[in-house]
Amino acid sequence: MAAHTGNDIDVNFLQQILLYNNSKYLLWDGYKPDGTKKQSWVKGAVDLELHVKGIKKQGGLLIEDGKSKNIVIDIDGEIPADKIAAAAFKIDTKLIPFKSPSGRKWHIWKFLPDAVPAKEVHAEAKKIEKEFVKVYGKIVDIGKTQPSLNGFTGINFPFCTDAQYPYSPAGNKLTFQQFKYRLKFQDHPILAMAAGLQHPRHDALILMAAYLYKKDMMQHLDEVAAAMDNFDDESYLDRIKNKKIHEKYDVGTNAINKLISTILMDDYKLPEADAEVTEELDITEHTGVERIKKRPWLVHGWLLENALTLVVGQPGVGKTMLLHMMAYALATGNLIFGKQVEKRGNVLIVAAEETQNEMDIRLAACKQQMGKNDKKYKIYKRGLEQDLKLVNFSKEKAHKTKQYKQLVNTIKSKNIKYILLDPLINFQTGSYDENSNQNMDAYIKNFLIPLAVQMEGAIIAGHHTNKLSMVTTQDNELLVDNQNALMAARGASALIGAARFVLALQPMTKKLWDQHFKEHISDGSNFVHYTGLIEAKSNYNIIADDISWLKKDSVEIATDDGFTESTGVYSTTELNKVTAAKNKLKAAKNLQWCKSQMTTIIKLMQDDEVTLNAVVVQLVPEDPDFADGNVPEATIKTRIRRKLENGFSGREEGKNGLERMGIEHDDGYNYWLKTDHGKEGAAKKFIVRAKDFKRSRVS
Repeated sequence: MAAHTGNDIDVNFLQQILLYNNSKYLLWDGYKPDGTKKQSWVKGAVDLELHVKGIKKQGGLLIEDGKSKNIVIDIDGEIPADKIAAAAFKIDTKLIPFKSPSGRKWHIWKFLPDAVPAKEVHAEAKKIEKEFVKVYGKIVDIGKTQPSLNGFTGINFPFCTDAQYPYSPAGNKLTFQQFKYRLKFQDHPILAMAAGLQHPRHDALILMAAYLYKKDMMQHLDEVAAAMDNFDDESYLDRIKNKKIHEKYDVGTNAINKLISTILMDDYKLPEADAEVTEELDITEHTGVERIKKRPWLVHGWLLENALTLVVGQPGVGKTMLLHMMAYALATGNLIFGKQVEKRGNVLIVAAEETQNEMDIRLAACKQQMGKNDKKYKIYKRGLEQDLKLVNFSKEKAHKTKQYKQLVNTIKSKNIKYILLDPLINFQTGSYDENSNQNMDAYIKNFLIPLAVQMEGAIIAGHHTNKLSMVTTQDNELLVDNQNALMAARGASALIGAARFVLALQPMTKKLWDQHFKEHISDGSNFVHYTGLIEAKSNYNIIADDISWLKKDSVEIATDDGFTESTGVYSTTELNKVTAAKNKLKAAKNLQWCKSQMTTIIKLMQDDEVTLNAVVVQLVPEDPDFADGNVPEATIKTRIRRKLENGFSGREEGKNGLERMGIEHDDGYNYWLKTDHGKEGAAKKFIVRAKDFKRSRVS
C-alpha cells in the first residue's frame, strides 16, 4: 500500500460507525525510548480529519451519553494476520482485525449498527474477550477491552497510520473501500469473505453467485467482484449471469462451510439455524368495544395514507392535466373539484413525457384556475430531461435501482408526502412486462407502496387505458359502467387489484352529447371540450354512482420574453346540473321498478335485512337481456345494482336537500338501504326492513 495520506478514507463514514466521548481524547505521539507509548489525555473534541492524515493521532472512550456501538479487544501478541483473522471470524463473523498503531499487535473491532446502553455492549465485549482468552491466553489485555465502564481506559482509533488498516477474514489487508464493503455485508458471512479475497477466484465467485441467487441478492454480484483485489474481468461476470452456471452449484450449508474453511484454512461452520419456535404468535381479539379511529384520509374517497391511487384514461384525455391540478391542490390546500385536502404536504410530480418548462406552464395555469399558493408547502418536479428508473426487472427478480435509493433519501431530506408518477409504465427498466401479474404485483407492492409508507402519504400514478367506453345509454338513461372503467386499464389485472382507488377519465362522445347535453348548452362549447371523471374503485367507501363532468378550459400563461402560451385546465361545468335533473327523473323511475321487485326481495329477507348483492344475483335471471345472451352478465348485474341503489335511496329533493326516503310497502314495513362500513375493507350495502320509518341525509 502506498504511503498513508488519509485521502482514501471517508471521514464521514468513519464518524458514523464510531461513537465516543467528545469532551476529551487520548493523544498518541509515538513511543518513548523504552518502547512505551507517548500519550496523554487532552480536553477537547476529536478531529478525525487530522487523525486519518496522521497529523494528530487520537483515541478515546467509546461511550457517549451512556451508550456505545463499538467493541474492541486488545491483543498484545505478534500473531500472523491469517491466524488472528481466522480466529476472529470463527468467534464472531462480524469481528474485524486491525493492527495496533505499532503495526505489531492487534485491536479486534466490532461495529454495531445502532447505539445501545453501554452496559449491554460491555457485557457482550466480555463474552467475546473470554473466547479470545481461550485461544490466546494472557496476551489478551483484559484491562483494555472496550467499552470500558470506568471512564479511564481509552483505545486508539483506527486509520491513523499505514499499519492501522483492517484485515479480511482470510488475513489480507483491506483498503478503506473494501472495509466499507466488509461492513455493508457483515450480516452475510459469505459476502464478507469477498472483501480482499486472494483465494482461487473461480470456485469462490461461482459459489458466492449461487449463494446470492438463492438469497435473492443477485444484484450484489458486481459488488462482490469489485471487492476482490485486482479483479476486472467483467466478461466473466456476464458469463455467470447469462449462462446461469451458478445455478448448477450446491449452495447449502455444507458448501458454504467448505468454501470459508478453505479460505481460512480452518474448520468453519455457519451459525446454526434458528431454533424451532414453540411459542404462539401474538394476535389480538376483537371484542366489539374498541375505540375505532378515523381512517387516515388525505382526500376523502380519493387518497388514503399508505395507499396507491390510479388515474386512468385514454392517451390525450387529460390525465396529465388532472395530475398537475391534484399536485397543486395537495401542496396548497385548494379544493380539488369540491373535495377538501385533509392533509397538505410537499409534493413531487414526475412527468416522464413532459419537459420541466411544460410542467411550469401547467402549474402556473393551476394557480390561475384554483387559487394562490401560500408557500407553506412546496412542489418539486422532475421532467423528461431527467430520466427516472426506480425498478430493474430481470428474468429472475426485480430490484431497486440507484435512483430508487436516491429517491428515498430525497423523500427524507425534502419531507415529501405525495409523489405523482405520470405515466406509471415509464419508471421501470429491464425485462418488465406490463401484462405480467407477477411483474405488476411486485412493482406496486414491493416498490411503490413502500414509498408511500416512507412518506406517510400517497402515491398517485397516471396509467393508460384501452379505448373501452365507461359510459353507456340504456332506455335513454346515462349509466356509468364501473366494471368497464376498471377493465379498460391496460396491462395486468394486478395493477387494479393493488390500487386502493381508481379514478377514470372518459372523453365525452358525440352520441352522448347529442342525446343528453347538446340542447342544454349555449356557450358554444362542443363535446370535445368535456371529460367525465368516474370513481371506478374504492376499497374503503361506496363510490359515487354518477359521472362528474369536467370542462377543458384554455388558460394563457405569460412567458419571460413577452409572449403567451396556452394550456388546458379543468373546471366544473353546467353539465352536472343537467345530469342532476336527469337523475331526479331516473330516481322516480327506479323507485317504481324497485317496488315491482318487492315480492322477490321480501322472500330473501332474513333477520330483517339482506345484502344488496344477494338481491342482485337473484334478479339477474329475470332481466330481459339475460335470456338472449347478448349482454354480458356482469353488465346486467351492474345495471340492476344501480337501479336498486338509486331506487331505495330515493334521492328525492326535500327542504334539506337530497334525502333517503326508502320504500313504504303495503306489508306494513319500511325498506331502505343501510351501508355497513365495518372496521376495515370495502363497505357493504344491505336492504333493511323495519316499522320505524327513518330519513337520513345523503352524504
